[in-house]
Amino acid sequence: MSSNIVGLDISKHTAEVAVLRGGVGAPRRTRFAARPDDIRAFARTLGPQDQVVLESCTNALAFHRLLCQHAGRVVLSNPLKTRVIAEAKVKTDKVDAEILARLLAADFLPTVWVPDPLTDTLRHLVFHRQGLVTQRTQAKNRIHAILHRNLIAPEMTDLFGRAGRAFLGVVVLPAFERQLLEADLRTIDFLNGEIGTVETSMAKAVKQDAHVQRLLSVPGIALTSAVGLRAAIGDVTRFKSPANLVSYFGLNPSVYQTGLKAYTGHISRRGRSHARAICIEAAHQLAQVPGPLHAFFVRLRQRKPYNVAITAVARKLVTLVWHMLTHGEDYHYAPPARTRQKRSHLQRLATGERTPRTTEPLPAPSLDREPGRTAQAAYESFITKRFGPNGPAGIEHPNRKASDHPRTRQRPEPTSATATPRPANRRAPKKGT
Repeated sequence: MSSNIVGLDISKHTAEVAVLRGGVGAPRRTRFAARPDDIRAFARTLGPQDQVVLESCTNALAFHRLLCQHAGRVVLSNPLKTRVIAEAKVKTDKVDAEILARLLAADFLPTVWVPDPLTDTLRHLVFHRQGLVTQRTQAKNRIHAILHRNLIAPEMTDLFGRAGRAFLGVVVLPAFERQLLEADLRTIDFLNGEIGTVETSMAKAVKQDAHVQRLLSVPGIALTSAVGLRAAIGDVTRFKSPANLVSYFGLNPSVYQTGLKAYTGHISRRGRSHARAICIEAAHQLAQVPGPLHAFFVRLRQRKPYNVAITAVARKLVTLVWHMLTHGEDYHYAPPARTRQKRSHLQRLATGERTPRTTEPLPAPSLDREPGRTAQAAYESFITKRFGPNGPAGIEHPNRKASDHPRTRQRPEPTSATATPRPANRRAPKKGT
């Protein structure tokens, strides 16, 4: 029995269906209201021989789960890559449904990876926590605005720590300003509790996840960052190389090529924006702790702006994460005590324990960072052996004079024997002179 190719275009109110019998011929078109009961009724008409394609949208995963219960194959198309639909002169839902069906029949459809249940759950938890943190930040900013417009400058660094909360409790404000401040403080306390609940749910979901355990070995990546990266990556085997993961995070440089000329610009910023922000935040920490990435940042900072160097460290971090998850290895230069502390915090948060499981004393920070210092020295030695004491060409070294740089080196003054006279100014004299 030949399979039917079903193109489905679901909008807010209606759903257009185009069915190709055997993948060829004129499509059979139907339309139904995009109500939950009608969508379930349509799904029951499908059989194991049917293949369904629909564009990725807000509820695409919910539609995918429902249709997978009846159809043999369900595919989500990538709307950013389906240019034949986006650039069509006649673009309607009816036309879109037929084009999707014909692209799937020709096996020429760019698809979207459908996350597994655990990854889907982690993504919802990560985005829910992100929304709560954004609301808490807004409440804190409103409190800062209240103090600012009343000409009050707090002396403590953390206004919402123990000393800061005590200060906010006794600061003299007008009655209506005091009411607004207390309302925002109650909002912050409520959001802190909700954020803690979400983090507990995240810890329980990844308690036995090996990928999260490996990510915690990287300095600068804590529990929420590790879960955010795990949720964004999903199945790491779908990325054939580190460059694919870098591009998925939008950290790859944009390229414009025409003929023999090629121009590279800023990073593309296309992909998982939240995961990209996590990598940038972790890069700030990696640039401070001893390790090969710190040496890389210092070397690049000598000739690039700070933000460019941090972005380059974030790209290196994504490459490192791909190798760690692909080969199943921890970060080789992880601080042992700090890594055990982060993993222990994950287990305590998942089980609800309030006391630490171990009472072993933590080593001194200098001893805990010894693997990183060893790796940094090895990286610096490698760069020196490969490029010389001045590093790669074009890098400003602290011990190099500005006049020694090839771009700023002063040319010797020509002698009388070799000097050639400069051409005279041949511009026509101005009128009236």
